[in-house]
Amino acid sequence: MHQIRFYICSIILFIFSISIFYGNENEEKKENGIFNYHNIKNDFSFLKDVLKYKSNIQEHDIKEGKSYLKGQASIEYYNIKIKADYIEFNWKNGDLYAQSKEKSVFFQKDNHQYTFSKIYLNINDQIGEAKNFYIKEKNHIIIANDFLKKKEDILMKKVIYISDPFFLKNQYSYPDFYLKTNYLKYSYSKKYVFSGPIFFYWYRVPMPIFLPFFYMPIKLNQSPYGLKYPKFGIQNKKIYMENIGLFFTISDLLNFRVNASMYDTEKEKWKVQTRIEYKLKYPYHGFIDLDYQNISSHKKNYLFQWKHNSDNKSNYEISFNANVNYDNAFLYKKNENLSSINIRKKLSDSLWFMDMYMIQSPSKKKVKFIIPELILHTKSVLFDDKKNLLTSHVNIENRFFLKNSMDFYYHKTTSFNAVLNHHMMINSYSSFFYPYLKISSQIFYKDFYTWNIPYFHISSYQKMDISTNIVSVPFYKIWKLKNNVLLKHEMEPILSFNMIYYPPVFYNAKNHLEKRINFILNNDLTIKTTWSHVNIYKKIEIFKEMNFSFIVDNNFIKCKNFYIMGNVDLTKNMEAKYKAGVNWEEEKKKNQSNILFDFSFFSNYNIHFLPVKNEYYKKGKDRYDYFLFDQKNYAKYTIPVTLEIDFHSNYENKKKLFQNLLSINGSINITKYWKVSFHTDYDFLKKKIIFSNLIFNRDLRSFEMSFNWNFEKSSYWSFFIGLKDPNFRNIIQYNERKN
Repeated sequence: MHQIRFYICSIILFIFSISIFYGNENEEKKENGIFNYHNIKNDFSFLKDVLKYKSNIQEHDIKEGKSYLKGQASIEYYNIKIKADYIEFNWKNGDLYAQSKEKSVFFQKDNHQYTFSKIYLNINDQIGEAKNFYIKEKNHIIIANDFLKKKEDILMKKVIYISDPFFLKNQYSYPDFYLKTNYLKYSYSKKYVFSGPIFFYWYRVPMPIFLPFFYMPIKLNQSPYGLKYPKFGIQNKKIYMENIGLFFTISDLLNFRVNASMYDTEKEKWKVQTRIEYKLKYPYHGFIDLDYQNISSHKKNYLFQWKHNSDNKSNYEISFNANVNYDNAFLYKKNENLSSINIRKKLSDSLWFMDMYMIQSPSKKKVKFIIPELILHTKSVLFDDKKNLLTSHVNIENRFFLKNSMDFYYHKTTSFNAVLNHHMMINSYSSFFYPYLKISSQIFYKDFYTWNIPYFHISSYQKMDISTNIVSVPFYKIWKLKNNVLLKHEMEPILSFNMIYYPPVFYNAKNHLEKRINFILNNDLTIKTTWSHVNIYKKIEIFKEMNFSFIVDNNFIKCKNFYIMGNVDLTKNMEAKYKAGVNWEEEKKKNQSNILFDFSFFSNYNIHFLPVKNEYYKKGKDRYDYFLFDQKNYAKYTIPVTLEIDFHSNYENKKKLFQNLLSINGSINITKYWKVSFHTDYDFLKKKIIFSNLIFNRDLRSFEMSFNWNFEKSSYWSFFIGLKDPNFRNIIQYNERKN
């Protein structure tokens, strides 16, 4: 047995020498580096660089223009590769026939691999038919008796779909669950899958449920139309259906989609959601939503939403964005509903903003319109000289702000309010004793004017804030305690001077100047241990940051506030953080201090209880998994356990807040396929559990089951069982919940 591998060039030249084929020889034509086969009818010389084959025995019929490959035959043609026991290839029209007796015909295109018992294929048009089709992907297997490939579609008959993970891993001889249909169509040009009635089989026994048809888009934005299967469930012993969808393409720029849900609960009966998606000339795109809801109290509510976006990566000088929301039943809701429209215009050294807002406030029973809000933001660099340490970098920013608002109250008078605001900020960066000291200074000026109608109230406000920060390079010291232990202590001091001036226009003239001094000390303590050629770093930041703030009043310095924070890595799985401080304030001529403290402790563990190997003497297989067995034939396996402990304590006397909470999260695999997870919150002050949650998970091969139980005053539980396969998870499931 031998293999002969050569290019088809020699056979083609011999065929032309006896003038079997007719017609003139055409030039090779390429499109984007690929030959154009449709323009080459009778000249097969182009195959010499793209087609190659090999086999144990080869026969060539010059008169018929065919080659017969027998024994370990294979053909490679661009991105197509075929292996079989027998291959017959027609050089005239590109027809190919392949079959195998013992093993299946192997067919590969790009990264996809298929197997057949036999196949007819035209390699030029890439159309044909096959028998006993089989493909294995990551999460499923598809088997079909008949396979027909057309130019834009693939048709399959007597199709079986399997997603059993144990069957996919060859851990079991047959699947526990599979789907079966007599007809399936896959359109790879329009990217969708359509089938006839689908029947369910549980351990090769047909189940009394079926789907009349199935439609699944591969990519929604490329599908012209389609149907989305709903999600069914049971809530309070009543069946509900969520998100049955229909979508179709109106044009190349518009898509339409509608989702419907039906309930039978106390809050709502049914709900319809519609969406129109559009994509205009780059970079604009968006959608329009209209949600309609019928609730049990005979109230019909609707929500209108329009969202329009422009691509942030675009270089357009004007960008337009909109997020408009309107709910006719906003008075019955608690949260505010915000709508906005904004326009951005890029100028040479500035930005121009125009915004419009609508805010629905159910608690205050009013709607607030801000039309318009104009902002002009400019920024320019005055100095940028790296050689000059005093004026190495100085820039100035201006922000002009104009806002007009209208408040519509429920059964009250409408009010109007106008605001004019101006911010100016000058920043400078310089260095002294380079590179040891870095200085940054800032001057901030603010103007503020308001007009109110119908109260005809006018107010004004000015403020100037001057600050200087002096930052030093970090100071550090390293100690070598032992041969394998290093201790590094690093500190970075920051000194800040701040002066705030309030002109006596709209402020108390007796206290129009405020002076502050801030001192911040960043601290870092690191231990480095080398053990068995492994470097272990441990941080102990006893005070990660220490901050002092002072007020200078009448040449007298008094402390404004003080706080300290830290972070300690106790062990590999334990960490503690804290923050404590005091704020001294002068309020209503009474000295009041606000003491705050915040402490948290976190620890997590991942433990695997491994069986002791000395207790076993054999290894075997039970059902579809391998175990170690002891002398009494009891299976032993690894039991993973996770545990997280989080303690949080905080105190603040001004807000009269004091909390001590302990959270415990964990999970344990009580058996190989049973997992229990839990979450508990305990309040030490109330001396009771404020939240508790217990979850049971069961691995059922093709299915998964979960039970979620919340222990509260109003107990809540939910039960779910469904397929693991993400393509059918929301379709084939049982979901029940109770409030």
